[in-house]
Amino acid sequence: MSKFFNLLKDTRFWLVLILVAAFWVRLYKIDNPVADWHSWRQADTAAVARNFYKDGFNPFVPKYDDMSGVAENPVPNPGRYRFVEFPIYNSLAYFLYVLNGGVNEELARLVSIFMSLGSTVFIYVIVKRYWGAATALLSAFVFAFLPYNIYFSRVILPEPTLIFFSLGMFYFTDRWINEGGRKFYATSLLFAIIAFLIKPMAVFYLLPLIYTYYRKEGKLWPIPNRYFAWAILAVLPLGLWRIWILQHPEGIPASKWLLNGNGIRFKPIFWQWIVENRFGQEILTAFGTVLFFLGLLKKAGKEGLVLHLLALSSFLYLIIFATGNVQHDYYQILIIPALAIFMARGTILLLEGINGFVPRIWTIPLAVLFFVMTFYSGWGVVKGFYQINNPSIVEAGKAADKILPKDAVVVAPYDGDTAFLYQTNRPGFPVVPLPIKDLIDKFGVKYYISVNYDAKTKWVMRKYTVLESNPKFVIVDLTREKPNFDYIGNPEPAD
Repeated sequence: MSKFFNLLKDTRFWLVLILVAAFWVRLYKIDNPVADWHSWRQADTAAVARNFYKDGFNPFVPKYDDMSGVAENPVPNPGRYRFVEFPIYNSLAYFLYVLNGGVNEELARLVSIFMSLGSTVFIYVIVKRYWGAATALLSAFVFAFLPYNIYFSRVILPEPTLIFFSLGMFYFTDRWINEGGRKFYATSLLFAIIAFLIKPMAVFYLLPLIYTYYRKEGKLWPIPNRYFAWAILAVLPLGLWRIWILQHPEGIPASKWLLNGNGIRFKPIFWQWIVENRFGQEILTAFGTVLFFLGLLKKAGKEGLVLHLLALSSFLYLIIFATGNVQHDYYQILIIPALAIFMARGTILLLEGINGFVPRIWTIPLAVLFFVMTFYSGWGVVKGFYQINNPSIVEAGKAADKILPKDAVVVAPYDGDTAFLYQTNRPGFPVVPLPIKDLIDKFGVKYYISVNYDAKTKWVMRKYTVLESNPKFVIVDLTREKPNFDYIGNPEPAD
């Protein structure tokens, strides 16, 4: 019996329990087709991994399915180049496809899940280092079970992998600065290189490390050579990657708009979106937001300031990428560690009681109520993310994949959203950027697939041979024009 009670006192036992439960909840609808929330970005990421398997593995030339123009200077991309993050996540998914003997998006989701579980462990060891085991364990729990984070920990996106390597960079670099040693140096550098290659946003995890360096060295300048060497080696592969991809600018998606493309930064509507919509509804809900700000506003000691600087970095990230964070809720994945840590800290403060505050007879019930309601209310919002937005694109995609040649180039118009194109398992266009004849002559497009019987689709059906048609979708063969089609009486509708 004593061994059992000792086990219950061991925080590592509870951490393992959290990890097991976290893995289980992330299996919810893991077999979803790539057609749920943010399927457009998931489809682009999944297509790179799938094309590694179909066309041959070359991480230096990642390709997806979209041939349309998405660069700053939008020109067609017939090579289907996808030059964003270095495809580390996509490569991991590809390796699982090879082991599986075929493409299975559930395996790609599993990569994100295991990365999220690793991030949970890193949050625990980081927080324990500064604020003790209780806050560390609760921080890991919050990160593991926030409904928002559960969903975005099983998506086909590079962000869960980015968080894992960014937190690993944070933890091992912090230890290297404080303790030295080649082991920590090499490990921290490896995590940093991979984090920056995935996305340069990893830089927002460096501000706390600058403070760690200042506390260790007692000065900011001059900087010892070992830190210069670490910084140069950490970003050198990213710099080489950015130089490499310039040879195909048509494959580099436009990104300047993410900063402040619509001029929303610092406007009242910006704060409303971030605090009310993102924090107050999707991520922390109103209950968790109160706990978060309570934990954030509590003064920290010199050591605890490291974690406060992580929160400050997250705040700077929201401001710098203002339009991106307002327009896309998956952009907040980067700041979930800070939100989880300070929500947990706010909860602990209420449970322990705060000097000069109301008695614990009030704060403890409030802590429990707010903590439980965070997850309950969050699930009420996030459960809709798992729904398939338009089941017709999945059905149409399966039909097209069954009857069309494997090398066919298609048009699958879906307002530029590549989720429909991905379902067809064919390269092509998710929009009709040119007249149909130009798409046929210039890009070898042979089939038109639509789930919308708009004027353009009806015109295509009149002019070309319909292979399959039902109330949900239509597949048209653009290589077989109908005889006696009246061009003058039936001009192609404009998009």
